[in-house]
Amino acid sequence: MTSLAGKRVLVTRAAEQAGPFISQLQQRGLQVVECPTIQLAPPEQWGPVDAALQQLATFDWLILTSSNGVSFFFERLAALGLSAAALNGCNVCVVGPKTAEALMRRGVTAHLVPEQFTGEGVVATFSGIDLRGKRVLFPKADGARDLIPRLLAEQGAVVVDPVLYRTLLPAQLPEAARHALEARELDLAIFSAPSTVQNLATLVGGAERLAQLLQGVTVASIGPITSQACRELGLTVAVEPHQATLPDLLAALEGSAST
Repeated sequence: MTSLAGKRVLVTRAAEQAGPFISQLQQRGLQVVECPTIQLAPPEQWGPVDAALQQLATFDWLILTSSNGVSFFFERLAALGLSAAALNGCNVCVVGPKTAEALMRRGVTAHLVPEQFTGEGVVATFSGIDLRGKRVLFPKADGARDLIPRLLAEQGAVVVDPVLYRTLLPAQLPEAARHALEARELDLAIFSAPSTVQNLATLVGGAERLAQLLQGVTVASIGPITSQACRELGLTVAVEPHQATLPDLLAALEGSAST
């Protein structure tokens, strides 16, 4: 057990991906209140993705920014009757070690993992690579920032960025989560993406109501982009790791609890 033992924590990750993280929290003695604020879904149209996948041999780089992206990418590749071998000759850039691990489980080794696990980190890494005339495939989540395609295009790349999956707003909060929020039973709230905090605000009735419900609750954010979204909604971020990974976030939480 750790100094976090006994604390009640709100976890806002999508249900499809929260399991391992919840287990790690529970191993540290935390009481987890599951509150998925996003649902993952395929794109409304597969056409643009399919067209790109069927022309993988024409791309010089593939950029995948999350393990979700890896899952949707390879599931669709298989649905088209293609395999990881279709990536032969294409360099792959991934954001973060978890995404690299997800890629490795499918038999592909990342050629490039930026030191900073953000879109800015991707752009900074590619700033040292000649992209003039290079074709870059950036399958993305809907609503993703245009930073990567815009700045790589400025470096001369031809960027194709179809929507690979959608992040949807659930119909409502789980009853246990709603009760924990309204009864002020929470010690911690963890946000792992801007959409998790933005959607929670929508589900509880707006930013002002969210700030009221989280008054006195320690807010933990996985990284600077998510922290900015929290602050824009009136929340104060108390914990943010140096690297935007869940293991680093856990370490930062333990560090804050022991001080």
